[in-house]
Amino acid sequence: MKKLAQIWSAMVYQNIVIIIVVGVIRELFGNYGWWYNQEILNIVNPAYHILLPILISHTGGRIIGGQRGAVVASIVTFGLTLSSTVPAIMGAMIIGPLTGWIIKKLDQMIKKKLPGVGYELLISNVLASVVAIALTLISYHYIGEILSVGVERATDILASIINSHWLPLAAVIIEPAKVVFLNNIINFGFLSPLGIQQANELGKSILFLLEANPGPGLGVLLAYWMKTKGEQRKGAKLATYIHFLGGIHEVYFPYVLKNPRLIISLALGGMAGIYVFQWFKVGLVAVSSPGSIFLIVGLAPRNDMLYVVLAVLISALISFGLSLILIKSVSNSPTVSENENTIIEFYQIDKEDVLNETKQNEDIHSIKSVEGRNPFNDKKIKTIYFVCEAGIGSSAMGASMLRKKLEQTSHHITVENASIDEIPAYADLVICHQKLLQTVQKEFPKKSIYPLPTFTDMKEYDYLVNKLIGT
Repeated sequence: MKKLAQIWSAMVYQNIVIIIVVGVIRELFGNYGWWYNQEILNIVNPAYHILLPILISHTGGRIIGGQRGAVVASIVTFGLTLSSTVPAIMGAMIIGPLTGWIIKKLDQMIKKKLPGVGYELLISNVLASVVAIALTLISYHYIGEILSVGVERATDILASIINSHWLPLAAVIIEPAKVVFLNNIINFGFLSPLGIQQANELGKSILFLLEANPGPGLGVLLAYWMKTKGEQRKGAKLATYIHFLGGIHEVYFPYVLKNPRLIISLALGGMAGIYVFQWFKVGLVAVSSPGSIFLIVGLAPRNDMLYVVLAVLISALISFGLSLILIKSVSNSPTVSENENTIIEFYQIDKEDVLNETKQNEDIHSIKSVEGRNPFNDKKIKTIYFVCEAGIGSSAMGASMLRKKLEQTSHHITVENASIDEIPAYADLVICHQKLLQTVQKEFPKKSIYPLPTFTDMKEYDYLVNKLIGT
């Protein structure tokens, strides 16, 4: 189930631009918009009903079954969109990976049964076409109608939950899950697809706010800023900027992991925020990615903007007050050098002065190895992949920071980011958070893997660059 959720989150995130574009068009020219224009608004329904489901299904098919799986998944989903009376997004999230899996198994069977005959490509294309025809007809004649009934009933149930007093309790699940790096799975794998469905009906959705709300994390960071001194206080202040303004929520996770009692602050702050969202019946027109306060306000309908800000501030205030009580030890909180380098490198600000202050501390490091191998002693490293659960957020930030450090040297090494399921075969080195090491090892036992305790520690990146230059 966890792997499927990872695939779903990747399917949504990799098409996030389309979701935001459609949402902004609706925000500007829709019923809640600034300049209502029915002609321009005609773009929205075809995008929701046809374009987005096909793109999402194409992505899921590609993740599982490569390009052939993606193409077959697209035509099958196209048949679904023609017969469904509701947006086929939920159906696409099932059809895409399922079709990709069928094509993958089909290719494996052909390679196994017909080794070296020379007709593999012909037979594979013919069988894939047969599968595509069969699934498209089934999707068009049967699944579309079933999906329409199912989505309509699910929408009614979802509406009752959203309007009930139970919804704020979702923070009890969401906030603890975020700090163990399941934030992208929750947001893009579950909340966003449901939110897209609701936004198509209502023009906005509260579900886009549940995980993206930066208020609880802001309260924790402000509490650290109040209770720390010197370098650590400056570090908490800069982490606040990264989190609240930049939308990279991962920077506050280490603060909570070192003091798990703060999960109480996050949960109660999140509950308060959701309650206020409910009270004023606010929502966003599209997924907020990243969860920056600027993007959150920008994606809120104009009549909701003030209330969204109010809910974020109330959740931050409650989280801040409880965190002040719960924080007793701050000795292990990140220092200014770590968080300052993070914000400077991530936002491409001039960083020469900061880099000059960074000292090399190789004596405190030990080589991370997999199955007794030194990952830096293999073949020359030309391609590095940062990975996380969904291939977004923390891995994108880590890849960006390492890429910038390598640019300061004369060595040319490609650094990219991806989800665990999308690590390419040609990757020479895989970098992941240490919590994901066993998962990556299990999926890719022969890959050279380097785990990091955190993606925001600049000393780790300096150490990595030194070792890479020596390869």
